[in-house]
Amino acid sequence: MIKKIGALLVVVLALSGLASATTKEFSMGHFYLTPQIGFASWGGSIPFGVNAEYAITDNIGVGGTVMAQFWSDTWGSVSWITVFAEANYHFIKLRADKLDLYAGAGLGYGIYSVSYASGFITGGTGSSGLILQPIVGARYYFSPKMAGSLRITTPFLGGFTGFGAAVGVTFLLK
Repeated sequence: MIKKIGALLVVVLALSGLASATTKEFSMGHFYLTPQIGFASWGGSIPFGVNAEYAITDNIGVGGTVMAQFWSDTWGSVSWITVFAEANYHFIKLRADKLDLYAGAGLGYGIYSVSYASGFITGGTGSSGLILQPIVGARYYFSPKMAGSLRITTPFLGGFTGFGAAVGVTFLLK
């Protein structure tokens, strides 16, 4: 009896190891949610937001990102909020264990607002408008349902331009 239980335990462990070794980090039908904080080449505060992505195929994900940044100084205050629709291609054939590398593009709208303190320049709301940006990113999976995330963007059309990056924790929700 003990030999049968031991043999069953060995088979279960072997199969679970095999299952985890063949699990894809990015695959069709899964939904990924990433709360994130950013680093920007402009502004006086740390951007924060969330990214969501749905895998429509084993290589292609669609979703969006919302980021916000607020700062103030003696002259006034600024808010910068961006909302993006995105599409990414995931390089799943690289066979990098626990690593999901991707590249894509986002089309979004940036809302820039500035409020000047009394005695400083008045008027103007800044540069709100459409933004087009390339995206490169990576996720490293610590477990089948959680990964560290790094995204690098640099808007090259419209709105505030500058280099940016975001780090976060991705949760596989479905």
